[in-house]
Amino acid sequence: MDFNFTDEQNLIRNSIREFVNRECPRELVREFDEKDEFPYELLRKLSELGYMAIGVSEEYGGAGGTIIDSMIVYEEISRVMPVLAGAMGNIALYGSKVILNNGSEEQKRVYLPKLTKGEMIFAFALTEPDAGSDAASIRTSAILNNGQYLIDGNKLYITGSGVSDITVTAARTAESKYEGITLFLVDSKSEGYCATPLKKLGFHGSNTCEVVFSDVKVSPENILGGVSGLNHGWEQIMEILNSERLVMSSFALGIGRAALDDALQYAKKRVQFNQPIGKFQVIQHRLAEMATEIEAAKWLTYYAAWKESQNMECVRETSMAKYLTAETAKKIAIQGMQILGGYGYMMEVDMQRYLRDVFLFTIVGGTTEIQKNIIGKILGL
Repeated sequence: MDFNFTDEQNLIRNSIREFVNRECPRELVREFDEKDEFPYELLRKLSELGYMAIGVSEEYGGAGGTIIDSMIVYEEISRVMPVLAGAMGNIALYGSKVILNNGSEEQKRVYLPKLTKGEMIFAFALTEPDAGSDAASIRTSAILNNGQYLIDGNKLYITGSGVSDITVTAARTAESKYEGITLFLVDSKSEGYCATPLKKLGFHGSNTCEVVFSDVKVSPENILGGVSGLNHGWEQIMEILNSERLVMSSFALGIGRAALDDALQYAKKRVQFNQPIGKFQVIQHRLAEMATEIEAAKWLTYYAAWKESQNMECVRETSMAKYLTAETAKKIAIQGMQILGGYGYMMEVDMQRYLRDVFLFTIVGGTTEIQKNIIGKILGL
C-alpha cells in the first residue's frame, strides 16, 4: 500500500500553499469576512494560474488530473480562506464537474473552455423552502409553452446565485418524485430571475441567496445533457454527490488544520503559572486528541477520493468522510476556543471564524444525519 502523494501532487500542494500565504494574509481574510464580499479578484488570480483547469481533460482546455488533485487545492485554500475555496467550487464543481458528468457534447464545448479559464461562474439551485434533506420533493416547476420552458418557484440557500452567470436549476417536469426532475442551465440574467443575498453566521462572502423564478424562459437545448436529459435530473444529481461530499470534506479538513495550528501555536506561547500552557497535561491531551482526529479524518477522506478516482464504488466512504471531517473539524474549533480562552472569543482572532465557518459543513452537501442514514442503509440497516 502506497500512502504517498505523487511528486506532481506535492508540487500542487506547495504551489497553492505559497499562493494563499502570499495573496491571502490574515488581515485581508478578516476584511472579507467583515464585509461579506465575494472574492472576485482572488478568484481571477487563481484562474490565471490554471487552478480552474484541474480535473478537466485537455480536449476541453483543461489540465487533466483527478479529484485528489482538486481536493489538495481546496484543502490548502480552506486552511487560510475557506470562502475562496467555495468560490472556486462554484466554477470547478458546480460548473466543470456538472458539465463533464452530464453535459451534452455541445454544452461541453461551449462551457468547459470558459470555466477552465475562470470566465464563468456557476451556481447549483436544488434546495427549496420545503425541500432540504428530502431534495427530491422540490416543487419548482418547468412547463413547456410555445417551445420554451417557463420556470416558476423558489430556491433557498443557493451559494453564488447572485454572482453566477449560469444557475444549474432543478425543476419538476413530471409528477414522478424521482423521475420527474430536470436540470436546466439557466442564464442568471434572464428576465424573471431574482437572487436576494441572505445574512449568515459564517462563510461570509459566499453570496448565499434566495432565488425566485417568475416565468423564466429556458430553451430545451439548455436542459443539462440536451433534450435527452429531460426527466433525468435526479440521476444527474446523484452523479455529482460523491464529488460534492469529497469537496466539502476537503473544506472542513482545511479549517480543522487551521484551528489545530492556531491552538498549538498559542499553547506554546501563552504562559501561565511560569510555564507555557502547553506544558499542562490537560492541554497536551486536548491537542494530542485534536491532532490524531484530524489525521484520521484526512486519510479516510483521501482514501475515499482515491476510490472515486479509480471509478470504484465509494458512496459509503465519501459519506463517512463528509460526516467525520465536518464533525471533527467542528470539535477541533470548539476545543481551540477553549484553549485560547477569552482571547479566542474576540472577533479579531480567527478561531471564532473557524467555528462559524465549519458549522456550515455539518449541514451543506447533506447533513451529518443524512450521511449517517446513507451509511446505515449501506450497512443493511
